[in-house]
Amino acid sequence: MRNWDLNSGASKLELSMQSLFTASAEAQQYWSDQAQRKFQETYLLPLEPKVHSVLDAIHRLAEVLAEAERYCGIN
Repeated sequence: MRNWDLNSGASKLELSMQSLFTASAEAQQYWSDQAQRKFQETYLLPLEPKVHSVLDAIHRLAEVLAEAERYCGIN
């Protein structure tokens, strides 16, 4: 029996990031000044590569756990 489901959490994280960037793009229609650019540079732009890195790590961990599950004969 599996005690973990990393794919669901990873999917939620990816969808949340997409929603955040979509909302940010929509907000730029109404908020387009120096404060908005600073917010983008400080928070949003650095976030994307970090989230991708975390998602890659989660997927690699899921593969390792699946392999361990097969090795141990866990169904």
